[in-house]
Amino acid sequence: MNNQMPILCPSDSCMGCGACEQICPFDAIHMIPDSHGFLHPHIEPEKCKKCLRCENVCPVNHKPDNKNSEHPIVYAAWNIDDDIRKDSSSGGVFSVVANYVIGIGGVCWGAAYNEDMSVSYQCICSQNSLFRLRKSKYLQSRTDNAYIQIYSQLCDGKTVLFTGTPCHVNGLYSFLQQKNCSTENLITMDFICHGTPSYKVFRAYLNWIENKYNDKICDFNFRDKSYGTDNGLLTVGEFVKKGKVKFFKKENSYFTGMLKNLYIRECCHHCISNGIKRNADFTIADFWGLGKKSPFNNEKEKVNGISLIAVNSIKAKSVLNHLHDSLFLEQRPLDEAVEGNINYTKSSVKHPDGIKFWQEFERDTNWENLLHFFKPTLKEYILYLIKRYMGPEITNKLRRMK
Repeated sequence: MNNQMPILCPSDSCMGCGACEQICPFDAIHMIPDSHGFLHPHIEPEKCKKCLRCENVCPVNHKPDNKNSEHPIVYAAWNIDDDIRKDSSSGGVFSVVANYVIGIGGVCWGAAYNEDMSVSYQCICSQNSLFRLRKSKYLQSRTDNAYIQIYSQLCDGKTVLFTGTPCHVNGLYSFLQQKNCSTENLITMDFICHGTPSYKVFRAYLNWIENKYNDKICDFNFRDKSYGTDNGLLTVGEFVKKGKVKFFKKENSYFTGMLKNLYIRECCHHCISNGIKRNADFTIADFWGLGKKSPFNNEKEKVNGISLIAVNSIKAKSVLNHLHDSLFLEQRPLDEAVEGNINYTKSSVKHPDGIKFWQEFERDTNWENLLHFFKPTLKEYILYLIKRYMGPEITNKLRRMK
């Protein structure tokens, strides 16, 4: 009998995957937000039986087995259904894979908004409900009991698609390995991740917006395509009474701060889950580097969104063979994908004002008093004017000139 309390990963390395909480058979671990709003495991000593399942499942302490390729096949891709592509952040590749899984009787897990605008992994069984899992949501998703439910679904013989951050994909695999669960029917898809802000920061921003408009936000679109896919320009909030409202400049400040790495999770600055060799079967992203290494003959399609899709496993290659009628696919060089998407292999660099932001945020979460952190530089303001008044085609041409 072990007499030592389990040792989980250091706080600054914790990815908030929740595998430790979900593996515990004694309900001794709970994910609790810290002062920044990021979830961390808290062990209740009186409930802990010192079985060390939590210590052993942690994907930071013990990386899950990875038999995927070190040389994935990379494609530029988009959904041939224009409506779904328009409703997606990028090229709509996720929806094609998800439709296939549901079509063979499977289920799909992905990040969806809750009523309070927090995000959690939720299970979708119908193609009509997939819209809830589409589009980028720039805050960390709660895992809640998703791994437990996926384990049960796999044991029942279901085909399961799980789409999430690379670290949460690793958490799922670690959990299933501890359960000795076959992953034959599991398809995983991660994305090239910039880093995850906390819900507490997002909620402070939403409170400010809701007070300003005297209305409640019920949906939020970080990647509206009104100005193309190269869009740090605006976000779109949907209010209960006012409907959709475009947020520019100060009203778009949360997205601005996220892009500046002002308040992403500490572990995201030294990510152990990125890189070319990944546990996920597929990796998706916007294909920002497209055309930089070799000619791309569909430049006009960039305005509508083009996905990068990396085929990391034999399973992914098999699935892709069923999707050719629903996707435009063009194989591209791997180094083009890496060069255009820096977070494919590298972590986001800390913003020099990050510490100051957290200090002020802990003293006062009133967003109005934090706006000075988001004041644009001259270069950023010029780019803003170009994007807003010259449109996406000019913006994309400028991007290709870099």
